[in-house]
Amino acid sequence: MGRKVLSCLFMTNVLCSFRKREGYGVMDRCMKCPHYEEFLRIMDAEDEKVMDEIDRMRRFDPYG
Repeated sequence: MGRKVLSCLFMTNVLCSFRKREGYGVMDRCMKCPHYEEFLRIMDAEDEKVMDEIDRMRRFDPYG
């Protein structure tokens, strides 16, 4: 019986050859992986979009 290849903890469309079992165990090597770095870039961009939207809402708040 072959070992199942699991997906990356940070990018669902990427398979990780280092994960051995299901769960949320982040390994040290995950922090150096290019997929983790891409995940961080995506999250930073998403945070920036949300904060920009909040700023726009505050500027046009008729009660503030």
